[in-house]
Amino acid sequence: MRRFVKKMLDTKARFSRKGMSIVNEVTRAALHPCVAHRGFSGRAPENTLAAFRMAMSQPFVQWIELDVHLSRDNVPVVIHDGTLKRTTNGQGLVREKTAAELGALDAGSWFHASFASEGVPTLEQVVALTSGRCRLNVELKGDAADRDLLARKVVDVVRSYRLEHDTVITSFHPELLSSVRNYYPAMRTGLIIDDRPFNLIPMLTVMGASVLSIGYGRLTPQLLQQSADASIDVMAWTVNSPGDLRRLAKRPEPFQLCTNYPDRWLAAVKEES
Repeated sequence: MRRFVKKMLDTKARFSRKGMSIVNEVTRAALHPCVAHRGFSGRAPENTLAAFRMAMSQPFVQWIELDVHLSRDNVPVVIHDGTLKRTTNGQGLVREKTAAELGALDAGSWFHASFASEGVPTLEQVVALTSGRCRLNVELKGDAADRDLLARKVVDVVRSYRLEHDTVITSFHPELLSSVRNYYPAMRTGLIIDDRPFNLIPMLTVMGASVLSIGYGRLTPQLLQQSADASIDVMAWTVNSPGDLRRLAKRPEPFQLCTNYPDRWLAAVKEES
């Protein structure tokens, strides 16, 4: 995230005094970068190519968060639940279907009939779509029958596109992050948590995690300072109300804001610029 902040701040030199409002927007966007949660999931069905395209169409959005399971044929596929019922017209478990079968499902009509053509995408489809345009926060789900295999398959996709430095792999499950780092130590990893144990930062340091993904209600100035001192980037999730977005956009410390509504994030950034 720090590289992104520097890049965004450096663009200030390209603007004249006449464009100071744009400069301020860039500055605020760099201080609190937007992470589009499951894509632009407030306006399109979550974890679909439509949601990812919509997220990338928004000004300043540089990150997308998504969820990954393995299919029956051990292909990383992008879907939040381990079951199909909530977001597709299928039944049963994700791991009971091949990637091709999952791709043929209707994963959009539950949101709106206009998205009926959206299937469950593979991670590779998403990486191919976003490569060079948006960075990825890839969450590994914890119900994999073979967690080491899930970690390896996901890392292999990321590395095949040479996107190790534009991707962070996250999970609620430390053992999955250990599998990632054991397989490819250079891969950036992050722990997802909605708690604030007293030893959180030392725990992340021991794990080798460089990202803390934490429920936004757990943020404190002390935690942000401790994270910065340990060179750990922070992502606050999932902030959807305009009021909460405005409040957090006022904070002076750098951290990412994860939201279903990148448009609301941008409105909050503009208001504070």
